[in-house]
Amino acid sequence: MGSSRWRWLVWVGAGISVVGLAVFLWGEGLDRANQWAGVLGLFVGLAGLVLSVTGGVRGRGGGQSADGAAAGGSVRLVRNVKGDVVIGGGGAPGPVPEAPAAPVPGAAGDGQSARGIRAGGDVNLVDGVEGSVRFGEQQP
Repeated sequence: MGSSRWRWLVWVGAGISVVGLAVFLWGEGLDRANQWAGVLGLFVGLAGLVLSVTGGVRGRGGGQSADGAAAGGSVRLVRNVKGDVVIGGGGAPGPVPEAPAAPVPGAAGDGQSARGIRAGGDVNLVDGVEGSVRFGEQQP
């Protein structure tokens, strides 16, 4: 299912839920609706607290982003490497491309992204490598 279709379904579902809740509360009368609103507000507040705490804990992982970057050379996002990282000498930076490149995919929610990047060289996203990472290493 496409992203825009999913987003559309979420909005339709949220709209139907809000209308259904409004009809339910209207049918209950003012006093009962006030009691229901208090109970629902408690659960919405608790859900917001849980989401903010889990988002804060998850956000400590140190995400990396090069979204919308423009570079004449290569762009490399490297993290969580247990070992050496060797980045060989590249040439002089070239011109920055005019049109944005296709988005570089990353796992959803992995904290690394390079969407809408314009680079004259390679775009590499490296994460969780147990050995060494070498880019453009000169061979002896």
